[in-house]
Amino acid sequence: MKEGQFLLYDRQKEIRLQAENVVFFLQGEIIEAISENQEIYYLFFYKSRFLTAKKAIRIRRHSYIEHAYKKGIVFKSPHPLINSLLSSNHPCHIISLNPLLTKLDKLYTPQEKAFILTFFESVIPKKQLLDEMISIYYEYRRNGQMFLGYRIIRILMDFAPNNSSVKKLANDNMFNKFVDLYNDKSDKLFAKDLIFAEKTLSSHKENDQCFLQLTALLQKESRWFDLIALFIYKLKVTPSVDCFSTLIKLLEHHINENDSVYILEELSYQIPSFLPVQQELLNKYIQSNNIDGVLNMFNNHHLKLSNSQVHAIGDMLEHLKLETYSLQPESLQTLLKQVIHLFPEKAEKFLNKYVILLLKTYDLAYIENWLKPLIENQENSRIFKKIDTMHKISDDLDEMQTLGKLYYEFKQLDKAIECFSWNMELEPDDPSPVQWLSKIFKEKGMIQESNAYRELCIQLQKRA
Repeated sequence: MKEGQFLLYDRQKEIRLQAENVVFFLQGEIIEAISENQEIYYLFFYKSRFLTAKKAIRIRRHSYIEHAYKKGIVFKSPHPLINSLLSSNHPCHIISLNPLLTKLDKLYTPQEKAFILTFFESVIPKKQLLDEMISIYYEYRRNGQMFLGYRIIRILMDFAPNNSSVKKLANDNMFNKFVDLYNDKSDKLFAKDLIFAEKTLSSHKENDQCFLQLTALLQKESRWFDLIALFIYKLKVTPSVDCFSTLIKLLEHHINENDSVYILEELSYQIPSFLPVQQELLNKYIQSNNIDGVLNMFNNHHLKLSNSQVHAIGDMLEHLKLETYSLQPESLQTLLKQVIHLFPEKAEKFLNKYVILLLKTYDLAYIENWLKPLIENQENSRIFKKIDTMHKISDDLDEMQTLGKLYYEFKQLDKAIECFSWNMELEPDDPSPVQWLSKIFKEKGMIQESNAYRELCIQLQKRA
């Protein structure tokens, strides 16, 4: 299954969906997905627990979904938080309103049930939802639980502010003392009404004090996905070392290593001037021996390496299997310069290794210029002198044997064959290039060709 694809179950029917995005808003999360028939589905979660899914026909204005996408924290697919929500709730089954109500009664408080019902305004008739919520209010009122009843009224005021029944309930004088309490937005109220507290704090999450209160609330409820989303949002708005340190700890404890790297890569792109992200991502690449990632960091950022990082990159380069990589020479040059400076005794080994790689793609003039910044002492200059010699004699037919030997030294067997073939044509009585051709074809596993040149060499030697 492709990245971002998943199955949704509707009774016995499987619906293959492609996730488009996820939004974190208040206590809820919504995944928007599209089917193979180009139908849009919304998957609803409450505090990261799956509720149900609905096929969307149209999104009502001022609905929970509309507010979520305007005011919430949105991540486009593919994203680790989408994968985390889906994998922790697999399999996801669509259930209709009545089973949903039973599920809500079983798992949540009446206030949470009323709030959750507001999620579905665009996919369930509003009157049905409103009647169910008002019945919760009257249940509290019959029991004389007026404050609990007023908490439901506050949800109704957000959900249907223009409904005549809601207006009547909200304007009842018996609730005046509660109105004043909610207007004050005190810590005492926040402790009693967590839904209202989160709504208030979320609407002011750019404020440092509100942000701290909100994160404390989420942490107390162990809502790790919501916390990760919030810290990513905060970091993008106002980057800080403290915020980033907390995010790293959350990722380490609640997201796997590959997903953590994905999130860091996104942040690296979105806030390129925030160096702690770049350094952390570089460390991740080094730890996982991801040379492509390391080179990409040097292509896009000006980073200073610590001695330990240089040492680790040196080990990585030393053991790298070149045949599996296509490296950018400029980035490679930058890395090698730092490694060679710290470990000059490894210079010749590194330079020889990567000259062999570059010779497969680049011409001698390019490689000569590439080497110049890396030559710090006479020992390192031996490789430079060889490439310089090759460059100077590359068009000289009288020097084809010398050029062929140098290509052979750098393991460029096909180019060496070309040089010795020219040499053999120019000096048909000389057995030396024929010996070389027999040797090289044998190394290439071309035994028939090797034997033919060996026989030819014997004949030339007999004539001499």
